[in-house]
Amino acid sequence: MGRELKGSTLGVIGYGAIGREVVRIAGAMGMRVLVSDPYVKDVEQTAFDELLKESDYVAPLALATAETENLMNAAAFAKMKPGAYLINVSRGNLVDEAALEAALDSGKLAGCAMDVGRAPDQMPTPRLAARPDVIATPHTAGLTLPAIEHQSLETVAQAGEIVKGRVPKGALNAAHWKRRP
Repeated sequence: MGRELKGSTLGVIGYGAIGREVVRIAGAMGMRVLVSDPYVKDVEQTAFDELLKESDYVAPLALATAETENLMNAAAFAKMKPGAYLINVSRGNLVDEAALEAALDSGKLAGCAMDVGRAPDQMPTPRLAARPDVIATPHTAGLTLPAIEHQSLETVAQAGEIVKGRVPKGALNAAHWKRRP
């Protein structure tokens, strides 16, 4: 038997373009959504530890940086609600896979869905992917014709903003950006 998403709680770590879309979809499905992203001011924030404690599903969607390396580690998994699920469809280096495996082995987590991992090709690690409590798929984001077209048009629009001397939409370093002559 599966679980009902309506009425369950989704914790989203990182409120960028993908995080915003996930929040929109989850809300439309009747889920309670908690967001943690210390760099975004236009959303109600939930403290990271509280998000882990309250969420039935946790989706780390933060940027891959030195600060977020192994964000989901043994300490984070220990704070998660018993029986919760991890959904990693962002970056493999956000998750300490040994700690994830230990959390699954102990029964702390009910399961994991992932399309990224720490294998050299960023795919889910074969050992984790083979587990019955893990759903692992190839990471295919950006590999469809509509996605390629969208990305191309977005790149052109960003270049157009730079030419006009404006910060491109979605710039990650907007506070430090300047047009060079």
